[in-house]
Amino acid sequence: MSSDAAGQGEPHKQPGDPILPAARFVMIDGLRGLAALGICVYHIWRYEPAATITPLTYASNGFVSGFVDWVLLRSWVGVQFLLVISGFVIAFTLRNTWVTPREVLSFVARRAVRLWPPYAVTILFVLLLHAACVIWWELPSPFEEPLTMARVLAHLAFLQDVLGEAPLSAAIWTVCIEMQFYVVSILGWGLAQRWVARPDSNQPRASGRGVLLVFAPLALASLLVWNRQDSTEPWVIHFLNSFFLGMVTWWTLDRTVSSRVFMATVVVVAGHLVLQWKLENAIALTAALMIYVVGRTGHFHDWLNWRWIQYLGRISYSLYLIHYPISHLLTWVGWHFCGGSPTPVQASLILFLCVPASIAAGHLLFVSVEAPSGRWSTWLKHRAK
Repeated sequence: MSSDAAGQGEPHKQPGDPILPAARFVMIDGLRGLAALGICVYHIWRYEPAATITPLTYASNGFVSGFVDWVLLRSWVGVQFLLVISGFVIAFTLRNTWVTPREVLSFVARRAVRLWPPYAVTILFVLLLHAACVIWWELPSPFEEPLTMARVLAHLAFLQDVLGEAPLSAAIWTVCIEMQFYVVSILGWGLAQRWVARPDSNQPRASGRGVLLVFAPLALASLLVWNRQDSTEPWVIHFLNSFFLGMVTWWTLDRTVSSRVFMATVVVVAGHLVLQWKLENAIALTAALMIYVVGRTGHFHDWLNWRWIQYLGRISYSLYLIHYPISHLLTWVGWHFCGGSPTPVQASLILFLCVPASIAAGHLLFVSVEAPSGRWSTWLKHRAK
């Protein structure tokens, strides 16, 4: 989800070929930005205050069509795109990494350095907003359940769901899953390097059989078992099938595995959808197919290459984090100025204005916190060499 430097690459190289100067995956960056924007729109629309006279009646529904409402309430599918993109990017990032105990610690630490500061600033902002809303403005808090120190510390350690603590903000749960995925991916890549002989013993790139031996059984168990259990939702195993779709897409484009492996993966997931329909899995499969087709047709570097989309891709992580508390504040302030009962036009305008406000806040968070964190992470990577 973060704007990682792994958005660069050479998708048609043979295993063992020398690494050439990389070019950005422009299409991946753009897709990440659109996915984050979709999630932002979903939360803004989803958490509109309900009318007090008629419960569960939303003022904006009197202005927008039912079809628009239906679409906006399903823009959460961006989450599945982000999971697949993350799998793709991490598979690319690890392609030339020789895994040692020191590298495991360095890899996870660099990603924590990149993700944690904007995440922690968002938590701090939510806590300040809670105090302002409850103590001074007499507005609803951005979160429910009592505020405790244990709850805050669990969030700061990426463990709130694991420890059963209620969320302080929407969307941030996936950052915790992302951190777990980093650990699984680096350890799995290390096992793949050692369990099966590599194509070139002088290069760290794992073999296709090695990566499939390690990751394919986990992905299959995730698809058939863990993904169907609510109890596994706090853990990465619940989402490994989506991450794997992204990973196998990169490995196929990189020719670490054959295209038959990718097609077999598609058939397995599609077949499971026939037997057990789940929209999340269908969207993840769609995302993987989209990235695969773009890679095979050589359009990674020109599709979605519009400035505004690339801008959204650059700030996508910060936008993803900050949009909910910003939209909560603006929505309830807007309702307050409308006497607690806005007209359909007023309610819709308030929600629509939350989108550019969230983007502006995302830009501010990116410039002031995320970008410096990214530079620090890059410095740590160079120092570790």
